[in-house]
Amino acid sequence: MPQTVRYKIPVDYYIMMCICASFIIIAFMLDTPQHILSGYYKIHTSRSVLITDYIALAGIGAALINSAILVISNLLMLIVTRREPNGKVIAALFLTIGFSLFGKNMINTLPIMAGVWLYGKVTKKHFSEMVIFAMISTTIAPIVSEVAFLDESFSLIRFIAAYAIGIFAGFIFPVIADYVKVMHNHYCLYNGGIAGGFIATMFAGFLRSIGIEIIPENLWDTSHTTQLAILAYSIAAVLIIYGIVTDKPVNALVKYKELLKEKDPDDCDYLTKYHNTCYINIGIMCIVSTTVMLVLGKPINGPILGGIFTVSGFAACGKHLKNATPIIIGSIIAVYLNHLAFDASVNTLAILFSTGLAPIAGKYGWHWGIITGFMHVSIAIFIGDVNGGLNLYNNGFAGSFIAVLILPIITVSKTFYAKLKRKIESELQERFK
Repeated sequence: MPQTVRYKIPVDYYIMMCICASFIIIAFMLDTPQHILSGYYKIHTSRSVLITDYIALAGIGAALINSAILVISNLLMLIVTRREPNGKVIAALFLTIGFSLFGKNMINTLPIMAGVWLYGKVTKKHFSEMVIFAMISTTIAPIVSEVAFLDESFSLIRFIAAYAIGIFAGFIFPVIADYVKVMHNHYCLYNGGIAGGFIATMFAGFLRSIGIEIIPENLWDTSHTTQLAILAYSIAAVLIIYGIVTDKPVNALVKYKELLKEKDPDDCDYLTKYHNTCYINIGIMCIVSTTVMLVLGKPINGPILGGIFTVSGFAACGKHLKNATPIIIGSIIAVYLNHLAFDASVNTLAILFSTGLAPIAGKYGWHWGIITGFMHVSIAIFIGDVNGGLNLYNNGFAGSFIAVLILPIITVSKTFYAKLKRKIESELQERFK
């Protein structure tokens, strides 16, 4: 009789558990149990549309606890399905950490994940294949909250309808997420945001057609910058030290230099390729994104910390210092020049989330990266109006439009430049014969 191979929980999952533990400890250091409990209830009964900063809504303790609980539940799901970690898994976990601070909670994510699970059952796919879809599909979690908590009075019928809608949205999510990849040819890292954008737009249109007005939120905390900045820097420092110690300093430096040369958008699983050195990249991107926010005078709150952790997470599968920096520069220029206030929340978030287009800068150069970052902000600050804030990864949705626009322009420009270069070289050769 064949023996069952004993599953060993990967170290990567223990690292994520330690981050969750730090969130829980800090939550009780900064807040009281009573306030955390009442805030946790408030989070789960909120509409959660963009931008609902759970720290502003319910307090820093409740927001951190909500994030920790959701990540732990996702980790248990990964462990039960015996899913081995790779770059996408780490990115999805960091997404959960970040967006659980402004939009995701246990009530609005469960039906979406159930829909993905149901899709796997119908198509006879093991849930280990679907678990990434389940994690990123929660970008459309506000759809559930919007229907369930449309007004202050509780309605069981409306709550059941919200869950039915959530299950349906989760069921169709994997199909759409697979299909939209052809739009951007892997040059936009936020594929889940693109799929979520289309689904959220469809539901927003339906709700508006039956007379339900989707009112955007703008809850934005400004009073916990110091604590949250220290938290981000501390996590980054620990990850960098872990990567250096476990891969040995000299070896880690060599591998990190190799990682910075990565340009292929089709082959960007840095965790699998570089192992623990990947955590150096994650930590560095966390430090850089946090520092950019502080230098620009932005408050560190739930949404901004969510953006910082998104940048950090995708440092495991597509972002690094060389390809993200030009995008950030272009987006900052756009924020300074557009008509919105410099400290407007959509402007601030666009700077961080624009790095989802980092593969374009990596493949085609820093100058195209700056142009791409600039263009991204121009669309990202208005894209939320289309779906009423029902898609949390709205910058991913905006990124798909930018990729579709910029890639043909780059191709034509490079062809024109090559022809012009050949013509000039030919004329020079003729002149000096």
